[in-house]
Amino acid sequence: MGTLLLTVDEAPLSVEWRTPDGRNRPSHVWLCDLPAASLNDHLPQHTFRVIWTGSDTQKECVLLKGHQECWCRDSATDEQLFRCELSVEKSTVLQSELESCKELQELEPENKWCLLTIILLMRALDPLLYEKETLEYFSTLKAVDPMRAAYLDDLRSKFLVENSVLKMEYADVRVLHLAHKDLTVLCHLEQLLLVTHLDLSHNRLRALPPALAALRCLEVLQASDNVLENLDGVANLPRLRELLLCNNRLQQSAALQTLASCPRLVFLNLQGNSLCQEEGIRERLAEMLPSVSSILT
Repeated sequence: MGTLLLTVDEAPLSVEWRTPDGRNRPSHVWLCDLPAASLNDHLPQHTFRVIWTGSDTQKECVLLKGHQECWCRDSATDEQLFRCELSVEKSTVLQSELESCKELQELEPENKWCLLTIILLMRALDPLLYEKETLEYFSTLKAVDPMRAAYLDDLRSKFLVENSVLKMEYADVRVLHLAHKDLTVLCHLEQLLLVTHLDLSHNRLRALPPALAALRCLEVLQASDNVLENLDGVANLPRLRELLLCNNRLQQSAALQTLASCPRLVFLNLQGNSLCQEEGIRERLAEMLPSVSSILT
């Protein structure tokens, strides 16, 4: 079994690796703290290298003097992260199958297996090119197969997040807008490590997953107008400054306890939640979250 080895400027460092949530379990994201005085301030740059000793796989990035961040990042597009790489021959075959399924669907408009196959073929061929059409087929499929509505909503949400990750990579930005997409779940959060602003407003999210802790650079989180009943997933976000939670279903101030683990949080908007009607809520929140200078209820 391999381990992670960190070197800085070719010198190995002894560090302790941990997951964002502090639990000892498999994770896409591992963190460590650099020992004091491990960087020589006189050097014009620092080279960080992480080596997986089990296979000698390694990644390297360079931090320039005066900068606070550096990263090495694999391309979700180049790695075919969300789909299999297709040869010209396979693409031609799948395109032919797609056309055949569409013809069948015209003859049998309520054939749910045909509709699902069309959606999956579009994903395999080109998820961004077929995005609008895929969403239309999802709507049709939900109408003819209401018993699987929850599953289809989650699958649709997964595909939309994947598409957004690809679009964000193409645009080379660190702001991700997922508002007004009717999302029911969040996934692939490990792909959003560099995101600083995340907008999840106006969706149907009941909870934010613990994997949200992977967003180590997140500064602003907008999650208003969802159906959030707890904030268990909003914890251990070291850079989070602003959190907007208007018009959710937060009923008790105890639901906000996890926010105390976000050391830089200074602005919190809770307007439109029933917990705002609690007697003495402002005093209770001030005691629970002393570092938050502005709390709107």
